[in-house]
Amino acid sequence: MSAQREPLRRLVVVGGWGVRVEMLEELYRFWPGPVELVSLGDDLVGRCESVVQVADELLSRYTEPSVWMGWSLGAQVVMEAASRGTGEVSAAITLAGFPKFIADERWLNGMSVEEFSVFSRGLSREADRYWMHFLLLMINGSASALSERQRLKKWLGKGSPVSKGNLVKSLGWLEQSDQRLLWSLVDLPVLHITGACDQVVATWAGALETRSSSVEVIVPGMAHWPGGAFADDCRVGIERFLQSLEGVSA
Repeated sequence: MSAQREPLRRLVVVGGWGVRVEMLEELYRFWPGPVELVSLGDDLVGRCESVVQVADELLSRYTEPSVWMGWSLGAQVVMEAASRGTGEVSAAITLAGFPKFIADERWLNGMSVEEFSVFSRGLSREADRYWMHFLLLMINGSASALSERQRLKKWLGKGSPVSKGNLVKSLGWLEQSDQRLLWSLVDLPVLHITGACDQVVATWAGALETRSSSVEVIVPGMAHWPGGAFADDCRVGIERFLQSLEGVSA
């Protein structure tokens, strides 16, 4: 991302469920301004009871206008913050995000109730095993699945950064949250990047009517993890989005 534009804007990055936000390092390391990293870990999840409360906490922490970027569950936090229209979020970027995680008869772009129930029960019994299963599910279907698995080895080796209790707690947020109306009404500049091969939640691009200030980009071959082999594609999409915004610098 170009270092020529002024003034430099801060980037607030919110990670996904049960993972370290540093997994997105390939996407934010070239950002020319300050970068604030937020993992949905024990400290934050333990003190909050919902996505709404996490957004409240972060809005009180990062009060100057910034670009906010969130991955997966972190995308819901970012969109909740963006919906307030109070000035802290100048533009929002979602990566493999979703307005609703669970599918139903009117929303087919989510995880089935049956699959989620199996995962939820398994997580309650064997948290480490099902946490690892989720990380592997993130790259399932990717056009570069073998190389992506190699890249995930170091993260798998570190184990879950979140305790079992808070993994279960924040998984419940995924089950309960329905932000379809919120996503359709946010009128700040928003970029939604989804993977064409996402096996966690199918890309919802085109399934929800959003404001004209929202842009949807589908990355061919990408599954649920926007890093690894697809980090460059995501960065290009982010750069083009920022360049298109009058008065928004990064």
